[in-house]
Amino acid sequence: MNIVIPTYKRSHNLEGKLYFSGAKYVLPESQRDEYLKVLPEKRMIVIPDEADGNIAKKRNWILQNIPRPLLMLDDDVRHLLYMEGRTREQKRFISFIKLPKQRVNAVLNQFTEVADGFGCKMWGVSQRTAGDEREYKEFRPFSLTNITLGPFQVHLDHDLLFDESMGSKDDYDMALQQMHRYRKLLRVEKMAYFCGHGDNAGGIVSMRTMEYEERYCKAIIEKWGSGVIRYKMPAEKMGDLLNGRVSVPIKGV
Repeated sequence: MNIVIPTYKRSHNLEGKLYFSGAKYVLPESQRDEYLKVLPEKRMIVIPDEADGNIAKKRNWILQNIPRPLLMLDDDVRHLLYMEGRTREQKRFISFIKLPKQRVNAVLNQFTEVADGFGCKMWGVSQRTAGDEREYKEFRPFSLTNITLGPFQVHLDHDLLFDESMGSKDDYDMALQQMHRYRKLLRVEKMAYFCGHGDNAGGIVSMRTMEYEERYCKAIIEKWGSGVIRYKMPAEKMGDLLNGRVSVPIKGV
């Protein structure tokens, strides 16, 4: 399993550098010297600046150049979590437990085999994070009709590419492409990731504005239709434009 992390202007704070110790960071040539201050060269995949440009373009370079299966992670994912049962004292809540780093590769290989057995070409983990403890359903450890997003996507063999015209919604679009082509993708509901999106300077955070996000919300709605994906617009706050409501017209788990 290849673990690759596209990164851009984040050398100051690579959150999962020690936890994902076998991962390699994909970065543009112009930022190589900055990353050498915090990473050994063997953990860097340096690409031409013209192959960078935006996150979808970089993700496509990875898909076209790194052997599968591969896990593509955001550079602010700190670690993985798994969810366990409720206690007698707190019946409404489950526990989020940090997955030991020694188990990461085994878990990745295990669920890649599960995805392959289902005929899925991509898999990911729950979008829930700490604070959503009431949402986990012990009786449904996985699903085949829910999306998985850019912070954690494992790609098996397929020829789909990220749509570079979707801007910051390229990960939503990739999940919808997978659903459309293969009629399913595996989401492991028992697992989640912990990340620092909101307060980690660099990456796509540096360019996000309400106008920027709204442009790509409209683009993905135009591509797939408001019956499949929609956002609260006009938006009252940035969160309205970051979290799409997806309803794929596919029956299943």
